[in-house]
Amino acid sequence: MSQAGIRRSRLILGRGPGIVAFLLVLGLLLAMAIEPARQLLAQRARVDAMESDLAKIERLNHHLETRIDRLKDPDYIEQQARGQAGLVHPGEIPYVVMPPSDGTRSDASRKQEKPKAPPPAEVGVVESFLDFIGFL
Repeated sequence: MSQAGIRRSRLILGRGPGIVAFLLVLGLLLAMAIEPARQLLAQRARVDAMESDLAKIERLNHHLETRIDRLKDPDYIEQQARGQAGLVHPGEIPYVVMPPSDGTRSDASRKQEKPKAPPPAEVGVVESFLDFIGFL
């Protein structure tokens, strides 16, 4: 080998451990940066979810505040009392509209009904067992 070839091989061998050490340090730094980056992404996802929850809660609060304002209105209270509790003012005559009972249905509604199927015949134990195992 010539003198130049020996020098070249020593330069290459001399740089090899330095390059390996540099790559190891670089890999270590990248590995150390992965966990904080993962935590940052997880925190961003949590913040987005919490902002969504906050928006839902604010909409619910607005709805409840509107309902509270409505419940403070005397006209609304009277309307609810009339509808739910049957409240009437003195001198008013209450009317209650009842749905038609089965005996007072018209002939047209009776014609629209499908005829009822006859009740199933009584089945014995043997027939039930044979039907269960698939012979009937």
